[in-house]
Amino acid sequence: MLHIITQRRKHMKIAIVTGASSGMGREFVRILDKNEQLDEIWGVGRAKENLDALAAELKTPFRAFEVDITAGGMEQIVAAVKEASPDVKWLVNAAGFGKFGRYDEIPVAESMNMVRLNCECLVGLTESILPFMHEGAHIAEFSSVAAFQPTPYQNVYAATKAFVYSYARALNVELKPRKISCTAVCPYWTESAFFDRAGQTERKVVTKMVALYKPYDVSLHAYKDILKGRDISIHGFKARTQVRAVKVFPVRFVMRTWVKQQKFDKRYR
Repeated sequence: MLHIITQRRKHMKIAIVTGASSGMGREFVRILDKNEQLDEIWGVGRAKENLDALAAELKTPFRAFEVDITAGGMEQIVAAVKEASPDVKWLVNAAGFGKFGRYDEIPVAESMNMVRLNCECLVGLTESILPFMHEGAHIAEFSSVAAFQPTPYQNVYAATKAFVYSYARALNVELKPRKISCTAVCPYWTESAFFDRAGQTERKVVTKMVALYKPYDVSLHAYKDILKGRDISIHGFKARTQVRAVKVFPVRFVMRTWVKQQKFDKRYR
């Protein structure tokens, strides 16, 4: 019996979702639970109470990893995957954070941690888990609309998301022979706990948002785009309009417009 159980676990179909304790990661877990036939969903996050509450509402068995991905958590997840040897049908890298402010307002350690979580850990998880993914599997790499232009006062954050966007699109091409998809999910301003951490400098940095979307809507749009085989997902008319605009206008003009819109030219002198 133990042998049978072990064999069953080795072939179980799972999804792995980082950032699962809040925001778009949590909504993606709910969407997968409703629409996919999975043996387990593995949710990664730092807020135990949120993960426990999420597990209680799902019909799919939920395995919670209460870890900090940047501080040994990534290695724990990879070790668990190697031990269980599952068939990973979905990998959703939704964990990430940003710090907004002038370069000298943000501690160097915070900037480096942004790079660590948003880029290094995303690549580390993706490439460590890919051997356990097979034909028909999907990867969602959460980038941002900020990926499409340099963004003063969000300089490191925007740069990390540009990395994710480029990495995801290139990886999608490389994975075509294996029939695995990789999609760059590029949210616009979205209601989430992201801002609780992003704005923790001496002044509130972002004061004007053209639109603010719901996490569920962004994640559902991404899920549908992934199933359609799209390698980019951008939810919302205003978000897509901005992306088109920054491709047309010179970069200096785009940055100058952003600075004036947020009144950085008056607030930072």
